[in-house]
Amino acid sequence: MSAPARNGVRPDRVALVSQWFPPEPAPIAEGITDSLRRQGFDVDVLTGVPNYPKGIVYDGYSARRRTVELRDGSRVVRTPLHPSHDRSAVGRAANYLSWAASSSLLGASVLRAADVALVYSSPVTATAAAMTARRRWGTPYVTMVLDLWPDSVFATGFLTDGVARRLAEASLGWFTDRTYRWADHVTVPAPGLRDTIIARGVPAEKVSVVYNWADEKVMQPTEPEPGLRARLGLHDDDFVLMYAGNHGPAQRLDTVIGAVARLHDLPDVHLVLVGDGVEKDALMAQAARSRPGHVHFLDPVAPDRMAARMAAADLHLVSLANDPLFSITLPSKVQSILACGQPVLACAPGDAARVVRHAGAGFDARPEDPASLAEVVRQARQTPRSRLRAMGRAGRHHYLTHMSQATNVQVLADLLTEAARRARSDTRRDKESR
Repeated sequence: MSAPARNGVRPDRVALVSQWFPPEPAPIAEGITDSLRRQGFDVDVLTGVPNYPKGIVYDGYSARRRTVELRDGSRVVRTPLHPSHDRSAVGRAANYLSWAASSSLLGASVLRAADVALVYSSPVTATAAAMTARRRWGTPYVTMVLDLWPDSVFATGFLTDGVARRLAEASLGWFTDRTYRWADHVTVPAPGLRDTIIARGVPAEKVSVVYNWADEKVMQPTEPEPGLRARLGLHDDDFVLMYAGNHGPAQRLDTVIGAVARLHDLPDVHLVLVGDGVEKDALMAQAARSRPGHVHFLDPVAPDRMAARMAAADLHLVSLANDPLFSITLPSKVQSILACGQPVLACAPGDAARVVRHAGAGFDARPEDPASLAEVVRQARQTPRSRLRAMGRAGRHHYLTHMSQATNVQVLADLLTEAARRARSDTRRDKESR
């Protein structure tokens, strides 16, 4: 179904290019599509055969066949790929490169008809189809940079050394640079990432911050999960610091347990860790040794239950390793906590701590420093709950003003409209000059 014409003019047709799209868990790509349609754009989607996150093709699809379907009013074109999502560098590269090739070759019907393309460029190879369309038909594109390539690839442990690493780094660096330079505009999800891309030679006027927003249907202020504290053996007046998310090496949750272990003189302070990950067993062992009875582990819950679980805590933790790459990373849990109107303790470098400070939404501590974190927890525990609630309200106000879906989709819509307008003007000038 086409969007209604505005002032009698055909609405701009946008091609969303994303390697992942529902039925895969791709809420941002789906949210962008829905929001742009509500803004009055016609939106087609160019994506891959669904296989994420397990690398197994979903029932009803084939990894080798191009398909076209209608999903919530948008035409969705899926092109073949090598299904893989494991720790193998070869398998992951085959997954990315096979879709880059197939989308460029078989996505012509989407991109040629578009006035402008919007690329969800994680991985960066997803930009290949838009770059091809720009060279063949002059279709402009806006690229959404979700993480810094090639840096983020090697930070995850792929190709850590040797000739293969040097070749991959050089080729990915060259390709990434071209994706920025050929784009009409580049968006990034954090101010630090904007500064980094500008430092790499992209003009400042060509780079805008477009925050990733929370799932606003479920991440909003709500009543606490009934009985959660009682099930954990906690009293209503105990001070609860909660972390919800991945328990992996990047989160350095050992620092958090180490900080709580320094608070033996505060028996009412408890840490609740919600989630799972490769470090969970080691963290449980550490907690049993250093602070038994004061560190509690809970399994993950469905997204629609998370806001109520969060509301049962006094303060919410964002924890990241003290790594230069993380200083320009804004974890999505920041937006989720702010959207829920909860106060934050950012034990993380760079953007995460800056957002919390700027919003007046809580506290920050030096990353990977248990002593610093312990002192900040002590300070938070001494803060009246009325003041903590006020921090939560300030954070939600900041989210609604700067980070919400409505705010950031409008920025995207303006960038896409301007890119399409410039392309039409250039086409007219070319025709007039002949």
